Amino acid sequence: MPQDRSYSLKEVVKQLGVILLLPAIFFIITSLILEMLGVKNVDTTFVFILFQIITYTWFLAINKRFREYIRDPLCSKVKIRTAAFYIIAGFVLMALTSVLVLGTGIETNEGQRETFSLSSLHSVMTLQNIFVIIAISIIIPFFEELLFRGLFFTTLSSKYGPWWALIISSVVFGMLHGGVFIATSIFGLVFGYIFYKTKSLIPGILLHMIWNSLSVFLT
Repeated sequence: MPQDRSYSLKEVVKQLGVILLLPAIFFIITSLILEMLGVKNVDTTFVFILFQIITYTWFLAINKRFREYIRDPLCSKVKIRTAAFYIIAGFVLMALTSVLVLGTGIETNEGQRETFSLSSLHSVMTLQNIFVIIAISIIIPFFEELLFRGLFFTTLSSKYGPWWALIISSVVFGMLHGGVFIATSIFGLVFGYIFYKTKSLIPGILLHMIWNSLSVFLT
């Protein structure tokens, strides 16, 4: 990868900070304005995820350097058999993690389910619910893999080596997923290891999409 495309760790931290904080800031401001106007019954899940998608899309649209940076791992060819193997193996590991961590009560995903209203998303098919389902199942996994594996892991790997990069990026990934830190940190390890072994973002993106889709429709 050409040197002028690469990022320093400081740059990556700043960009991730902006991408992660902007949706929260816009959500808080919007909530305060709606409260002042007396507007009630607002779907907060829809509003927050909408701001997430807008921020991700804005970042990708204006940042040519980032698009060039992740082009190679995003377009890197991987054999179908290899991709299938890692997707299936990763899914099994994530399922076992869910059973051992969530199933035994070490952690609970009730907070996430309530925050994103997962249990009611597919009960009533409104346009807002359809948008949220598509966002959680497809759009957010896609952008998270670009950011955490394509950008964060790659930058950490060039500075500290792949194994430290796996650990650090996975822990940060877990910290950003609320009350399921252990489970999502392990999920981050799975996604990161798949990227490390295949040199392609596609298997991890597909696995992430499959997992999130099942999480939406099976809760």
